[in-house]
Amino acid sequence: MTAIRQQTRAPAHPKLRPSRVQIAADVDPSQHSAGAAEATTSQVCDSRAERLAYSVAEAAFITGLSRDLLYDQMRTGNLAYLKVGRRRIITRQQIEAFLASDAS
Repeated sequence: MTAIRQQTRAPAHPKLRPSRVQIAADVDPSQHSAGAAEATTSQVCDSRAERLAYSVAEAAFITGLSRDLLYDQMRTGNLAYLKVGRRRIITRQQIEAFLASDAS
């Protein structure tokens, strides 16, 4: 009879484990109620909405659209953007113009 060995994975190194993305750096860990989390999220959204320019990931978060869709629209010329080095920056006016033209 052969013994069946159970294979177990060794825990990943802490630096190699994916970390949680923290939306706000100033989140108070002592606030664990749902209302506090909603208030913090809305504050973060409000502060992000006031910025002049966004990365593609931030623009996707603000608009509720996917990053892939935004990259597609930039590639086809429907969404204007600025290239700063290797980064693509989308200004608030460019987002508003894209959403206005897409809605009509």
